[in-house]
Amino acid sequence: MFCQNCGSEVTEGKRFCGNCGAPVGNANTAAPAGNAIQNAPVQPVRPVNSAGGTPPKKQSKTWLIILIIVGAVLALSIIAVAVVTHFVRKAANEYRDRIEDKQYEEIEDIEDLDLDSLNEAVDALEDLDLNADFDLDEPDYDEPEKPAVGEGDFTQYSYADVTTNGTDITVVPNGGLSGSTRLFKGNDKDLNGFLDYVDSDVLEEGRVINREFLYGMLACMLVDKDLISDKDSIERNMIMALAMANNFYSMDVKINECDLDANNADVYRYKVTAYGDKDDIWVVNYNESTVFFNDGGTEYHSTMFENQYLAMWMIAIEEYYGLN
Repeated sequence: MFCQNCGSEVTEGKRFCGNCGAPVGNANTAAPAGNAIQNAPVQPVRPVNSAGGTPPKKQSKTWLIILIIVGAVLALSIIAVAVVTHFVRKAANEYRDRIEDKQYEEIEDIEDLDLDSLNEAVDALEDLDLNADFDLDEPDYDEPEKPAVGEGDFTQYSYADVTTNGTDITVVPNGGLSGSTRLFKGNDKDLNGFLDYVDSDVLEEGRVINREFLYGMLACMLVDKDLISDKDSIERNMIMALAMANNFYSMDVKINECDLDANNADVYRYKVTAYGDKDDIWVVNYNESTVFFNDGGTEYHSTMFENQYLAMWMIAIEEYYGLN
């Protein structure tokens, strides 16, 4: 028999449905007299699963909470990294901009570099009284052999020996300019200290300035510690000499003398020993930024005189010597 209320099967002899509690029986069967049957209230029945057991309890929320916490920590970590990266990158960009601004300022200053000091040096040589006595502070080397009569007038200076014959000028480094030389008046820093700074802090690792080559070039440019003594003129000459000495850092080259024409003071004709004890003449026009080998027959191409590289040397000089 089945319950007419819920359709569940009811065991024979049962008066009420075990599922919904409704009375069961033949609809035509009358209830016993004096006992009116009232429908019992339907009791809620707990659903059962297919195995006949009670349904499982709700899963614990612990794992959900853990996942939420882990996600929050990861999100905060990503945000923190992004913020730190932003500020680090901002600081790096600001530093780069400051360096670039400084370099551009220096480049603007150096674009008008016309090596007036070189011309001034030649003009000063022409106007010198070459017959006047000249006392050296420390005559600790033998006096060079003077040219024969009629070959020009000879004068010995602190950095180089000079012979003039009309407009022809020959400058020979005499060893007076070396690593111990203090180029700037009132500044105790010598060339050795400056070049150590250049080797360690300016040039890339494994590259060092060709010092003997630099000393020879500076001696030919400056000639005497009092002839070119103002800060700007010394600095301009150092910049050009550093450009050359850095470019030929790996070459064993020695300057024996330098020939100048008083009518064309921008052109320096260096008589050198290089290429494995071979003599040659290097022609350098500092105003036009050109270099020729083989007595002017072979042009040498390089970026050493470009403004950004010359500005680098200006910054190095001013930072080390504390020049304003």
